Amino acid sequence: MKAALLFSLCYASLVSAAVYTVGVGKDENTGHKGVGFDPSVIVPSAGDQIVFEFRSGSHSVVESTFEEPCTPKAGGFNSGVQTVADNIEVDASGLPTVTLQVNDSQPLWFFDQAGGTCNQGGVLAVNPTDSQTAPAFKENAAKATVRTDPTGTSDTASLPTQTAPNSSPSSSSNSATGFTGTLDYAAAFWALHSVVLAAMVSF
Repeated sequence: MKAALLFSLCYASLVSAAVYTVGVGKDENTGHKGVGFDPSVIVPSAGDQIVFEFRSGSHSVVESTFEEPCTPKAGGFNSGVQTVADNIEVDASGLPTVTLQVNDSQPLWFFDQAGGTCNQGGVLAVNPTDSQTAPAFKENAAKATVRTDPTGTSDTASLPTQTAPNSSPSSSSNSATGFTGTLDYAAAFWALHSVVLAAMVSF
């Protein structure tokens, strides 16, 4: 009974989490290589993940603030510079990725620092609000001074050679939010398997 309850709780938490894939250096209007993020607005929940997938050229995802969109936030997220050859197709497999865990539903703001496109619309709004909207953030960016300091924290990039070979993702899309949800069922299975074994041992 105890093991079954633990299994149910863990299964519910795993399947409810979503992965938002965001193309960096991809035009969200054309789907081709270009300026900005695709999508440029997402609304994840706590526990979800954002996977930044980098296109050709040099790009970096750097956290900023609503008021100063083109200035790195002190101690904020920084993907580090990711460089992809120009001859790589926009949706080629094995593109470099960097993953960010979403801890709450507070607004987050990012720009493409290495791409140098912040003033041109190279910004991403995460969980914008009625008072701090995505269009206003992009407008602030168009008028902002681009700065390189301070340096934020860097998460580890997942390069093509580091991609887990046994993952079996399935995906769905929500056109209202520009969301691509991906659940790694293989990882979920083994996580649940470990939890159930631990519960059985505790009896």
